[in-house]
Amino acid sequence: MKRLLLVPFIVWNLQAQDFNTFLQNALQTSPYLKANALEIERAKSEASLIQRYKNPTLSLEASEFSPDVGNNKAGYRGALTQPLRLWGIGDDREKLGEATQNRAKSLVTLQRAEFVKTLALLYIRYTKQNASVELGEEALNIAQNIAKISKERYEAGTIARVKYLQAKVDALSAKNRLDAKKADMFSSYYTLLAFAGQKEEVMLESDYKFVLAKKNNLEDSAQLNFMKSTQKSLEREAALHSNKIEWMNVYAEYEKEPDQSIARVGINIPLAVFNTKKEEKHIAQLQAKQSKYLIQNQKTALSYKLTQLQKELQILHGVLHSTKELYVSQKELLLMYEDGYKIANIKLIELQNIKNQMIQTKEKEIQLQNKINSDIVLYNYATGEYNE
Repeated sequence: MKRLLLVPFIVWNLQAQDFNTFLQNALQTSPYLKANALEIERAKSEASLIQRYKNPTLSLEASEFSPDVGNNKAGYRGALTQPLRLWGIGDDREKLGEATQNRAKSLVTLQRAEFVKTLALLYIRYTKQNASVELGEEALNIAQNIAKISKERYEAGTIARVKYLQAKVDALSAKNRLDAKKADMFSSYYTLLAFAGQKEEVMLESDYKFVLAKKNNLEDSAQLNFMKSTQKSLEREAALHSNKIEWMNVYAEYEKEPDQSIARVGINIPLAVFNTKKEEKHIAQLQAKQSKYLIQNQKTALSYKLTQLQKELQILHGVLHSTKELYVSQKELLLMYEDGYKIANIKLIELQNIKNQMIQTKEKEIQLQNKINSDIVLYNYATGEYNE
């Protein structure tokens, strides 16, 4: 019977996906990421729009001349006007277009990194809930075993009925807690699948350990790079607004009258008297300056965050190791207490106390492993490990 039960378990583990496989599938199929990727195409069109020339204007006119003496005669007039950019404006617009595209690329990179970070944290939450279910099953088995021993001792007349009922209630409580943990696990599982954009359910590895990136600087931080590209775009916008006049109109005109023909060529130059664009320039400069200060603030915050995570992880690994050792010792002690309880050398309350202590230690181990994995994900995200 044991061999038959082991077969589906082994098959399940062979089919289970680890986080890397699950992540790669999500990166390829996520509608959210596909929608974000279109931002680059949009920015490319916006850059073309920024550099686009204005259309020419064609004017056509028919005239009728009525002299005081003689017959009426017809005439016509045609004019073509073309707006031309002033010298240097094209370069400023081209630089703004490039900055716009670079900002879009850094935004897509940031959104991708945030997607991986969130997916990883949701995965960690699921593995934590799954470990809690496994612990709940272990706690239930222990409680049921104690209840079984108590029933045998009660039927043998070595303990009072109240002790048996106490052990039975403890087993029922363990079953209740296990069911609640299963509900939490299913909730986290389907939340994870929904965020990943998975159309079908998949089996996931429940004990995946995340690896800390070897980087220890912020040069590749997706957050900082996006903020820098935003600042650059604002600077380019301010430079463009430094030009008080961007366009002038060149026109050519031909007019045919009954007694003469007139050809004209000229230019219309707007005069920057009331609208010098100094407000637009000042606003863009202020926004660029604000962005610069925000970058400095974010860089300082992230630097301290990396230091905090590094030191925290060093401590957590040591605590996790000692917690695992404590759990092994408590589990061994529990087996000894169970044997003692069978022959009435140990009281029920003593057995349940050591059982509860062991469960609490395992819960602490699960929490510590969850914290370690979460810290690693946050560290990797800050150092640009999840960039494209």
